Amino acid sequence: MLDLITFGETMLRLAPPPNQRLEGALELQVNVGGAESNVAVNLARLGKRTAWFSRLPANPLGYTARNIIRQHGVDVSHVVWSDDQRMGLYFVENGAPPRGALVWYDRQYSAASHLAPDDLPLEALSQARWLHLTGITAALSPTCRACVRVGVEHARKHNVTVSFDVNYRALLWDANTAVRTLTPFCEAADVVFVARRDAVLLWGAPDEASECADWIQRRWGGTVIVSDGQRGAVINDGEKLVSRPSLPTQVIDRVGAGDALAAGVICRLLEHAALEDALRFGLALAALKLSMPGDFALTTREEVETLLEKRSDATRR
Repeated sequence: MLDLITFGETMLRLAPPPNQRLEGALELQVNVGGAESNVAVNLARLGKRTAWFSRLPANPLGYTARNIIRQHGVDVSHVVWSDDQRMGLYFVENGAPPRGALVWYDRQYSAASHLAPDDLPLEALSQARWLHLTGITAALSPTCRACVRVGVEHARKHNVTVSFDVNYRALLWDANTAVRTLTPFCEAADVVFVARRDAVLLWGAPDEASECADWIQRRWGGTVIVSDGQRGAVINDGEKLVSRPSLPTQVIDRVGAGDALAAGVICRLLEHAALEDALRFGLALAALKLSMPGDFALTTREEVETLLEKRSDATRR
């Protein structure tokens, strides 16, 4: 049985060598990144059985994305191949302070945006323990939106736990459309991840993280995790609210940190851990991800647990 199944767009990530400007780069480093596949990879590296699928072009770019995700232990056997659609791309330029990270997307009309409900491996989904989805997929196209709806409905019918990460992207759609589309998914999910800034912008939630988590949980039910950047995160299941600070880290690459937080929390919730333990683990995984380039948290469970032990020892002193 799969611990988690997920689907959504994964793009090729193209980046100049560290601290170089994209404008002057003579070579680009190739990797992949996508919110859902990031979660699947991170969890696979923590020892969970995960699967990810999407539509990919049947060409070397699509094969590269498939191969990179598969090499981390993720089941990619349900990927749908297209002979006439393109690979989504995005470009990342990381710079030392005072420059920050800059990201440019080239994803319009990608193969993944043509994902349709008939592409869903419903049998595999019904046999998984957990389905993870994000608002990015819902924003890509009407057919992708239908995939999210069908996926959630099928998971609920088969008692599969559903998590949903809002992941609002203003470049993909406007706030009003996002609210109308995402609210039913948030209400249907067992676990929802949302950045405080997105909750405030989209739903008018209180600006303070704990108040925000309480306000949202009372409206959506389930378990809500509100991330608040360097301040940490809050988790609230309607009975208990826990707030934890972020762990100190040297930021090398911010892309993928939210997906690492989600993967860490899901990992421990799959193990029936207490809310505080799940949040601590997620924040530790996010801190490790921030310290390395790329979208994935290329770490191990032992490294995460060692970091938490050192943090606990430092706190007790």
